[in-house]
Amino acid sequence: MRIEVATFEGDAARVSPQEIVALTVAGFVIGTYATAIGAGGGFLLAPLLLILYPDADPAAITTASLTVVLVSAASSTVVMAKERLVDIPMVLLIAAIAIPAAILGGLSTSVLPRQAFTLGFGALVGAIGAYLIWRPVAAIAPPARNAWRRELEDSSGQRYLYRIPILPSILPNIGAAFIGALAGIGGGPIGVPIMTRIMRVPHPIATTSMQALIVLQSSVVVVMHLALSHQGAPMEAVPWLAVGGVIAAPAGRALRRRLGEGPLTKALAFGLFFIAARTAWGAF
Repeated sequence: MRIEVATFEGDAARVSPQEIVALTVAGFVIGTYATAIGAGGGFLLAPLLLILYPDADPAAITTASLTVVLVSAASSTVVMAKERLVDIPMVLLIAAIAIPAAILGGLSTSVLPRQAFTLGFGALVGAIGAYLIWRPVAAIAPPARNAWRRELEDSSGQRYLYRIPILPSILPNIGAAFIGALAGIGGGPIGVPIMTRIMRVPHPIATTSMQALIVLQSSVVVVMHLALSHQGAPMEAVPWLAVGGVIAAPAGRALRRRLGEGPLTKALAFGLFFIAARTAWGAF
């Protein structure tokens, strides 16, 4: 249901108390789920905003979606940093490679027709869901040669030893950053499988490190969108969705601890199928 409010450029948004509650609850549910799987929640926020604002252009949708993703991921990163599972050097390296691609993806939204954006988004999330159903748990791969040796110890004393093959990891991360910024999803549903499947990062480290990477990438793209005045009516929903996302960080952390990689990945995949079907249907 379209939220009836004044335009973003005009008077203050007149969001009813019922709509505030609904948006906050939606932000909490999305934030809990996204934090658990290591995503920013944009893959759920973007379809929601497409439904609520059927006349908004892709740039306005991605600006609002990524703004919520940024706030929610930053909150989750602060919570998860206590576990000492964020591989900071790896995150900084990926960010240096991926941020230029994310900027290019963000710029592309201003020239992309809405129907093409909607259909492309539906196809993307559907393809990701199919892959994750096929392989819900990353296969155990032999140690990579000529790779970057990493070692982390979390707050409980658990040690993680792994090797990251640098060259095979470059192009997938560039592609994930471009697509994530283009679709307004932050890139978590794409980035976590890349980390676990290609970069051979343990799942607990991949989910937490992805949150930190989303903060870096999304902050750059959001600033760019705001500088280009891409904000629009969907921005009126941002404060309430973001509040729900911030509140959800501890719940998402608890859910991630309770469930393993397989159940979380399968739940993500089925959710992606639903989103793909609903988003593609809305294009016609």
